[in-house]
Amino acid sequence: MTEGCRDSWLCRTDRLGNDELCALMAKVDRHGPQALQQLLAKVKPLLKAFYEGQVQAGRARREEVEGLIQEAFMVLQQRRADYDPSVPFRAWLIAIARDTLLYHWHNQGNDASVAAPLNAVLRAV
Repeated sequence: MTEGCRDSWLCRTDRLGNDELCALMAKVDRHGPQALQQLLAKVKPLLKAFYEGQVQAGRARREEVEGLIQEAFMVLQQRRADYDPSVPFRAWLIAIARDTLLYHWHNQGNDASVAAPLNAVLRAV
C-alpha cells in the first residue's frame, strides 16, 4: 500500500493539526505576507494531494495542478474572514479545492451534462 507513497502531505507524520492551522490563519491577519507564505507552505501539500487524486481519477490534467493550487489559495485568501473555526480546517480547505476545480472545469467549456455527475462525485470527497 505504501509502495507508491511519495514525499507528500499524506505520508508525513509532522502535519499540522486543525488548531495549528487555525492559528496560522489568525496569524495572517496580524503578521501579513510572511504569515501568508507560512500558511501556503503548510496547505500546499494538502492541495497538491487533492488535485493529484483528481488527475488520477481523470477529472483534471497534470499540467493544471499548479494553477489549481494557486487558484485555490487565492480563494482561501479571499474567504479567510468567512472561516468558521468550528469547522475542521482541512474540510474547509478541500471544499475550496473542490469548488475551484468545478469552477475551472466549467470555465473550460465542458459539457454541463457531465458537470452534474462530476459535482456529485467531488461533493462526496
